[in-house]
Amino acid sequence: MDYLIQLKKIAKSRENAYRIAKREEIGKLKAITNIIKVADYFSGKSEEVQLKAVARVERDILTILPDPRSRYSRLRDKMLDLIAKSKEA
Repeated sequence: MDYLIQLKKIAKSRENAYRIAKREEIGKLKAITNIIKVADYFSGKSEEVQLKAVARVERDILTILPDPRSRYSRLRDKMLDLIAKSKEA
């Protein structure tokens, strides 16, 4: 499975959500940039390497995590599942 392609899509959607809401915070934009950079670099690698890359950017993922009460709660669950899978590997 292409975990990093999924992660990149999530990061880009969060970036668009921040731009629409005009809440472009430097820390969150840096986290998104780092996630996209790592996803681009490791996207063609094996599943194990991709999961290690997810673990590598875990802090950045948690930085852009939507609030559990928001309408993006399903997106939050996907992101947390991805982190959980990376810890299992």
